[in-house]
Amino acid sequence: MDIKKYEVLLAVIDKGSFIKAASDLGYTQSGITYMMNSLEKECGFPLLQRSNKGVVLTLEGERLIPEIRQLVQLNKRLEQDFSEVKGTIEGKVRIGCFSTILYAIVPHIMKIFHNKFPKITFDLVEENSAGILEQWLNSGFIDMAFISRQPQYDYEWIPLKNDPFVIVCHKDSKLAQYETIPISELKNQSLFIYRGVDGVDVDIAKYFKRYHVDLFPTFTSCSDYAVLFMIKEKLGIGMVPELLTKLKEQNFPTLTTRYLDPMASREIGLAVRNYNESTLAVRNFVKTVQKYISTEL
Repeated sequence: MDIKKYEVLLAVIDKGSFIKAASDLGYTQSGITYMMNSLEKECGFPLLQRSNKGVVLTLEGERLIPEIRQLVQLNKRLEQDFSEVKGTIEGKVRIGCFSTILYAIVPHIMKIFHNKFPKITFDLVEENSAGILEQWLNSGFIDMAFISRQPQYDYEWIPLKNDPFVIVCHKDSKLAQYETIPISELKNQSLFIYRGVDGVDVDIAKYFKRYHVDLFPTFTSCSDYAVLFMIKEKLGIGMVPELLTKLKEQNFPTLTTRYLDPMASREIGLAVRNYNESTLAVRNFVKTVQKYISTEL
């Protein structure tokens, strides 16, 4: 039994294609195809249906996939137990996270953690959809997710920080005269915001709904940085997480930020399936994150 083939099978199913799974796992597409063909030959029946639209499980695959997921998770915990018995902490942690969090804080945390636990490796998966991250978490494709709190999803939540949203504008903008910008001042502005597969940023949408403001963004993008470049050219203003603005000073010296009145914010944290049943590597990473957030941000 080759556990690695089962891990690849789960990646193919969770990503929906051989190409995306190969990219995430560092294999070639032909390598993924070979492993899956080999696995199906060992099983004696097809596990995957391939089409132009992607890859899905066969009925036989659907029947077996829950046990395969349990087997992969059990193998991961067993490897961690072996490491603990030997007196070392080894293994791999796969983390899904929003782009802004990945850029703003994860590299600093990774450096601290790697210095303390050099034998633990990481796989970072960038994704801005809380729904997709929740699916990956529950399927076991990722061990944890850096996201904003979304109560409608099912996971164990570890709160970390309240991250305000700010209005970004050019320093020449009339809005720059405000210390805090009243929400009413946004109504006649060209507003640029992030939009992902879930639609307009869910936390921003909730804010405007709470204060009964119709949200009609002039420009949406799947990149927060694209929003900043638009504002740099004086095409409008933007609404972005404050964490992102900590990275903008060098590349966007002509931009400035202001808080909104009323304040807009999101709660960011870590989502895990079950902290107490997580591997030692995951639990130590969570503790490192909590310490960093509490002392540095």
